[in-house]
Amino acid sequence: MPSGFFIIIFPKTMSENEVAIRFNEVSFEYSRNKPILDEASFSLRQGSKITLMGQNGAGKSTLLQLITRALKPESGTIHVTKNLTVACAQQVIPREEMEITVRDFFAKHFSINQGKIYDLDPRIEKVLAIVNLKAPLDRIIKTFSGGQQARLLLASALITNPDLLILDEPTNNLDPAGIQHLTEFLVNYNKTCLVISHDADFLNSFTDGVLYLDIFTHKVEQYLGDYYTVVEEISARIEKEKRKNAQYEKEIIANKEKANFFANKGGKMRLVARKMRNKAQEMEESKVDVRREDKAIRPFTIPHQENLIGEILRIDSVTIVKNYEPEEKTINISLRKNQ
Repeated sequence: MPSGFFIIIFPKTMSENEVAIRFNEVSFEYSRNKPILDEASFSLRQGSKITLMGQNGAGKSTLLQLITRALKPESGTIHVTKNLTVACAQQVIPREEMEITVRDFFAKHFSINQGKIYDLDPRIEKVLAIVNLKAPLDRIIKTFSGGQQARLLLASALITNPDLLILDEPTNNLDPAGIQHLTEFLVNYNKTCLVISHDADFLNSFTDGVLYLDIFTHKVEQYLGDYYTVVEEISARIEKEKRKNAQYEKEIIANKEKANFFANKGGKMRLVARKMRNKAQEMEESKVDVRREDKAIRPFTIPHQENLIGEILRIDSVTIVKNYEPEEKTINISLRKNQ
């Protein structure tokens, strides 16, 4: 793996179809022999609306942090258009912001270099309408429900009108009307947007491309088309690769059987046997690396137990990820029947 990395800044002359961000053979890992990206290459064009897909644990959030420069790559180059503005909707409001007003909360999301914003109130009202939330601007943040706070976080990313808008599960805690408002906004949004979501209908309404981060190859595959079209393309490719590998496997077995047969004949037949084994080895190497199904969370069924009494579930410890490192915590959670 090559050492060293570069971040190259292009002059800002953003126009349609121009590359806003390009990854060129970028590699990143949190610990040795546990790569997230392995010489991954892809680009985001100005005005594109891209879905980021990948199995659970593939590193989608890490990829977002590389884009926002919160993390630095181990190697490779990241090309970024000069002065590109990026906004990413956070998942949780910081504790220190719980005591401030809605107006002050949004004001904090403008950079110091922008100076005083004289039309802040109209901007706030506009983005609150997009997420379908009505709120007095002098209301304290902590008085909002969890779902309302999620909408405030989403609106705070929209208010700066960034060149690149990053949304991580934006439909969580939005009701159907809120999702509809957000969908209409994204359909008409004329800047670059990168979205992670499990809501297929939502994604299909505005997506024109997909980045697929594979947990097994640590590569990023790039596709053009709406969400459903890309999913069908990926599925068709997997089936084709499976059929091709099945044919290879059949021929490999046949060649190995022939090799064993000729090897027992002795003389020149051993040379034939060696050729058969070499051919089988070549076929093994030609087999396509088919994308494997993510097995991080396996489906399971808890059978009905009518006569069960007392404690039915106990959790003594959990493993959490803190600062990108797994950490085990001792807990005491007990669930009894009919609780």
